[in-house]
Amino acid sequence: MDTILIRYAEIALKGANRHIFEDQLIKNIKLSQKSPLQIIKLQKQILITGEKIDLDKLKQVFGIAWLAPVIITPNDLPSIAKAALKLTLPKLTFAVRAHHGLEVTLGDIVRLKKKIKVDLSHPQQTIYISIIDHQVLIYNQKIPGPGGLPVGTSGKILCLLSGGFDSIAAAYMLAKRGAKVDFLHFHVFPNADQVLKSKIKTITDHLKNLTLSCQLFLASYTPFQMQVLDLPPDLVKQELVVYRRLMVRVGEMLAQKYGYQALILGDSLGQVASQTLENIVAVDEAVKIPLFRPLIGTDKKDIIDLVRLIGLEAVTNQPYKDCCSLIATHPSTIANFKKIASLEQKIKINDIIKEIAAHVEIFNL
Repeated sequence: MDTILIRYAEIALKGANRHIFEDQLIKNIKLSQKSPLQIIKLQKQILITGEKIDLDKLKQVFGIAWLAPVIITPNDLPSIAKAALKLTLPKLTFAVRAHHGLEVTLGDIVRLKKKIKVDLSHPQQTIYISIIDHQVLIYNQKIPGPGGLPVGTSGKILCLLSGGFDSIAAAYMLAKRGAKVDFLHFHVFPNADQVLKSKIKTITDHLKNLTLSCQLFLASYTPFQMQVLDLPPDLVKQELVVYRRLMVRVGEMLAQKYGYQALILGDSLGQVASQTLENIVAVDEAVKIPLFRPLIGTDKKDIIDLVRLIGLEAVTNQPYKDCCSLIATHPSTIANFKKIASLEQKIKINDIIKEIAAHVEIFNL
């Protein structure tokens, strides 16, 4: 049997509603494991016991500050010393971190038995002793968790997932703040089968383990593509911002139907032509639903670093037909609302939005 001590991240700062966050964290911990768990709530921490606990899965659960495999002993010096000696590695300096006067006493026992030196400033290993009621928890490592809040405590959001670095990072960041994130992807294929054989399915399958996502919405942008084939030159430069306005309006319709409270976009201010402040404002103006842009002030390098940390850099770099890259090759960096209105009226944008939304395919993750 494995026993793991889990320390909260921000949950410890909550007041009267802390139990809501604790209960959701426990639920998510259970979802991360294949075998049943015994769970005990402690003061600002959780103790879990189970067969073959998957630490790799556990340390991905949002809301966990750190976790530690522990040995539990009775609260008496011989039992504590035996466990501490078992966890102490030879030839390395050490320190004991404990309450009361136990640090000195236990440190002397370990030093003499293991014939190693104490180093309180920069120890190569640390033995931690936590006394809880009549039991003692002993451990020698604190494995970092992702921090944040448990998924399911901050509402339900739909992420516009392109398959690029930005939308992946944006979805991860909102899930880390406790939001339940599902995905909407616009594609260029005749049917959804080709999407499900592409990197999009690989990305969502990987992300769902972190974000606890349940659904992938697939929307074909073909109705829009067919209507903008022969635009006059003065409107072509507004095509991309009109398309992005279309995407969020389709997203808004799905949000209203399926109970999402906001949309997530992967915009970073000024990164590409569609993400200038003027074009971002033009997209915001198209809908009433909140549009969250967690990457708005983030450098591309930092975005790529995060996706690498998530484990999706190689998949994201695979070639894929992204809708935005297939539209205007030289889009305007400054939205012209008069020309946008003219273009949307010319192609009957409301009819296109309804047609796309009516034919969205939904896949359970």
